[in-house]
Amino acid sequence: MTMGRYVEVRSIEQLTDIRACHAVVMELRPHLTDTDSFVRQVMRQREQGFRLSAAWCDGRIAGVIGYRLQENLLYGRFVYVDDLVVHQEYRNDGIGAKLLSVARAYARELNCGHFVLDTGLHKALAQRFYFRQGLLAHTMGFSETLFNDDTAVSAEDVSAVQLTYQAI
Repeated sequence: MTMGRYVEVRSIEQLTDIRACHAVVMELRPHLTDTDSFVRQVMRQREQGFRLSAAWCDGRIAGVIGYRLQENLLYGRFVYVDDLVVHQEYRNDGIGAKLLSVARAYARELNCGHFVLDTGLHKALAQRFYFRQGLLAHTMGFSETLFNDDTAVSAEDVSAVQLTYQAI
């Protein structure tokens, strides 16, 4: 438990710190097994405005939140939380709330009208946590896997599709 321990939340900017976040993020995203691929993914997302913050406790990362500014017709300008995970050892100690407060403060700083995140329907404990944090369920998300590693589209297939659309 972190009760009485000092917890520092800070923005993650350095490659070494992004790399250090990997082990904790894997608790939420177990398919991200390769650290180098994780770092590259975060760097690509940063080009699109993705921000990563981490809670440090006892010299190690106890939790991570990834978020970004977005805009759409439903919410206008809003901050979307992509990922929020707290290391198993530090759960129920207020670290998740601290991480959410950092992203929420960023949304307020940018004068966003909404603060949005999604969670799995099977994640009842996460849903209870979000309700306690003042977040309310307003939507149900849907997704479709278009391809996986076994059926990935080749560069030749993409070129053929682009040529077809150019011809139309």
